[in-house]
Amino acid sequence: MAKSEILTGLDIGSGKVTCVIAARDEEANKVRVLGGASADCKGLKTGMAINIEETARSIGVAVEAAEKRSGQVASDVLLGIRGPHLYSLEGHGRINIARTDQEITAEDVSNVIENGKAFSLDHGMEILHVVPQKFSLDRLQGVPNPIGMQGDLLEVRTHMVLGSTPVISNLMKALSTAGFKAAENPIYTLLALGELVVSEEEKALGPLLMDIGGQTTPLGIYFEGSLHFSKELTIGGDSISKDIAHGLGTTAGWARELKEKYGVCYTSLLDKEKRITIMKADRRTKAEIGTKDLLTFIQPRLEEIFEMAFEAVQKSPYPDLSGGVILSGGGALLKGMPEAAAELLELQQSHLAYPVHDMLDCPPEYLAQPYLGAVALTCYPYLRPWSTDLPGPGRGGSFLKNIWRQLADLF
Repeated sequence: MAKSEILTGLDIGSGKVTCVIAARDEEANKVRVLGGASADCKGLKTGMAINIEETARSIGVAVEAAEKRSGQVASDVLLGIRGPHLYSLEGHGRINIARTDQEITAEDVSNVIENGKAFSLDHGMEILHVVPQKFSLDRLQGVPNPIGMQGDLLEVRTHMVLGSTPVISNLMKALSTAGFKAAENPIYTLLALGELVVSEEEKALGPLLMDIGGQTTPLGIYFEGSLHFSKELTIGGDSISKDIAHGLGTTAGWARELKEKYGVCYTSLLDKEKRITIMKADRRTKAEIGTKDLLTFIQPRLEEIFEMAFEAVQKSPYPDLSGGVILSGGGALLKGMPEAAAELLELQQSHLAYPVHDMLDCPPEYLAQPYLGAVALTCYPYLRPWSTDLPGPGRGGSFLKNIWRQLADLF
């Protein structure tokens, strides 16, 4: 590996594209963020490309601005995706060790993980990630590293992320149209984010990672040290902005600015004396409102977002979240959001996401919630504790080779 390697993280949001350019300093074992930028994208809807040319244009705008701020030319892209076309399930693999010495090798580990994905995929779906959760040897569970041990039966539990092949192909085509190529297969942004902002102690307790975007809210539940459940909610912060726009008769841009600048989650946080002059949708008529008027639009949608999250958690196999909730994404920035999340999700603790690894060297402006997904993508190749990401059809690569390489790094 080169002494300094340029990394480009491109987070395809639900209606926005965010790019971060970083450099990997191998000697210092650091990923240094050099610059970043974002661009709104009308070609995206809930993280899926509905207009390839428009999506490509927004990718170009975001990357070009990030290049100017970083002083670097973007390299092959670590492409982060999300959206309701993604879903997860748990897998189980098992193999018998027939050799005389019965010593478990790295190849055995890769084979048992491969065995875990031996099921019938729905048409048009592909496996993006296979995340080993825990191994067992001769039914002894909780074996962290079976390589070198002896046994007859090797088993593994995995968390698999699946996505729509057409949706992924359209995003890859938009990236190519913009003049870029992916460094590897698309990455589920929630996975990368979790590796950056969820500590090992939190993973052991069992937290919920909740990434509140514009039109989607990905959820990830950690249990016994690894990701065990993920789900995409088709609701986000834009629903609050739309309610403000409709209720006040103003533009979407004004509504979003009002929400971000004056929005709060509780009456007690209001500046009750504050009056705000707004521009109506005709862009000529002005009106004056109080901050309490904003709260009447914010609270119902906020409750809806957390009610949907609460229902998803309760229906999952892991309804008890001793680790509380970790909030990320631009939609998590409303004043009082951590307190509201803890109350509405009925949890004891809640906090905004922040990096927990010393390897990241990042200016404060790019530690802001809207940038964390793209920052996490630049760190992902060096933080992921597994090596089992899968190539999609026609995108090249070798599954077993990927597993073998990453298992060698892990063990």
